[in-house]
Amino acid sequence: MIIVNYNEARKQLFRNSNFVNPKEVKYKINAEYLRFNCWNAEECYRELMVSFFQMLPLIEKEVNFYEADYILYAHPYARLEDMSPSVLEQIHWIDRNRKKGAEIIVVGKATNIKPILDDSISNITFYNSHFTETLGKRFEMNIKDEYMVYDSSYGWLNIWPVNGCLKKCKFCRRTYMHIPFESISLETIKSRLDRIKVKAPELMECICLRAENLTEYGVDVYGEQRLQDLIRLIDSYEEVKYISLFPIGLAICEITDEILESICNIKKNVTSIALNLEAGSNRILKLIEKNHTRERAIYIFKELRKAHPKASIHTGVMVGFPTEELKDIYELADLIEQTDPNHIFCNLVEIAPKCPLAELPQLSDNLREYHLKVLLGLLKRQKREHEANMSYPKIFKKGKRSTYIFKKESEEYLKRFSLLTIPRKELVLKKH
Repeated sequence: MIIVNYNEARKQLFRNSNFVNPKEVKYKINAEYLRFNCWNAEECYRELMVSFFQMLPLIEKEVNFYEADYILYAHPYARLEDMSPSVLEQIHWIDRNRKKGAEIIVVGKATNIKPILDDSISNITFYNSHFTETLGKRFEMNIKDEYMVYDSSYGWLNIWPVNGCLKKCKFCRRTYMHIPFESISLETIKSRLDRIKVKAPELMECICLRAENLTEYGVDVYGEQRLQDLIRLIDSYEEVKYISLFPIGLAICEITDEILESICNIKKNVTSIALNLEAGSNRILKLIEKNHTRERAIYIFKELRKAHPKASIHTGVMVGFPTEELKDIYELADLIEQTDPNHIFCNLVEIAPKCPLAELPQLSDNLREYHLKVLLGLLKRQKREHEANMSYPKIFKKGKRSTYIFKKESEEYLKRFSLLTIPRKELVLKKH
């Protein structure tokens, strides 16, 4: 069982390097680029908790870049935007300036750069998955990736039962990025939970199931979806009081009747559920290959709300798809009203050049912003009551429905990350 204080571990990972004398260490490792890029990718909670925090003993003592025999490189933020140019530039700089004979070791999502690297870079190694454990074996340290981590800063036990996503939605970068898909078996999860139950049962009070796509859990291990069995397993422990299916969580199109029934029948307090609507019209849903209808989404939301009225339901919607028309925006606003989520994350679509949707004519920036303004105006008229609250414990212990308000002063920040979160009281697009 691994216990991590996220805030403290983050400070430790991103501290300024205090380089040691190369004579004091067996392996001369430099991890400056890993630290720097992870700092800029602080929102990649999974990579930090599962792998990079577990790697701290390896990079606790590192040498100056120009003296290193091994240069660790990572760029986990590539999960949110296409960072290929930045990764290429940094790796080429490392290649030009590293000590003669030094090896570049690229880990995690940054390994997606491999197919487009030219042959001029030699002595470079790529570790895509389980890279902390791989590095531990190579450098003779007892470290490995952990998929069940208690975060003492928030008070929840994180379980990542599955990594990656097999779906290839037409707007998603996973259509061309390689992220290994892997589930942890039910037997392994049960064995670890049983050990925690004996050694530290208090750590099981709040369990947070986290994944990019929980609904695909078990496909690689069992040949079929087994999320329903995982939910029943966790719900069976008396020590568990709260369960969260968050932060991205569930694909509506893959929620079978059995999975829906298992979620609705959870006996514990369900604190939060993530269900991304993505779009509001069946035409756009078909265009982006989400494989569900607005009618199915409404049904699932209503069933979950009926079963867990105090749960905070999060959803993501996107504005600016190719061929999008105003009637699609009206249908999206209507779908939001009918599903009644607590939190809405509204993304302006930015299609990467390699995505399938890039082949279609794109909306202009002005038209996308106009569609967004129309959506915000329609939502404002709904006048739904809310309470703005960012405190997770207050949400699940008091059972209050709330809206997470994401405030950033910089319009450039919003443009960079394509992220707007809609506050209910002030549904306007402000210019800063």
